[in-house]
Amino acid sequence: MNRTVLLSIALLALMSVAGCSNEESDDMTSSELSNWIGKNVRVQFRRDALGAAASLPIPPTTDEINGAATNVIGSLVKVNAESIVIGDHQRESSPKWIPREVILFVQLNP
Repeated sequence: MNRTVLLSIALLALMSVAGCSNEESDDMTSSELSNWIGKNVRVQFRRDALGAAASLPIPPTTDEINGAATNVIGSLVKVNAESIVIGDHQRESSPKWIPREVILFVQLNP
């Protein structure tokens, strides 16, 4: 029994040093996205966030579902752990704040 307790403690210590938390992976993603600030990107929304979650397959790169847009294109302005901000090319005064939990993926848009 003592061996099991020691192994559990060692495992917990290793996990804390290795950084097995979602916060750390969010920070890494934020820093990677930060490299794209000022570049043109396409943000695809999660289908369930759009009310389009269904048993029918919907390709992740689809531009619209039943006439409704599934993505936003613009210049990446700001990134943090909770959200990203996309600037509109046509209206600089109206950036779009997008919560991270509704994003399927972000890609560079040529």
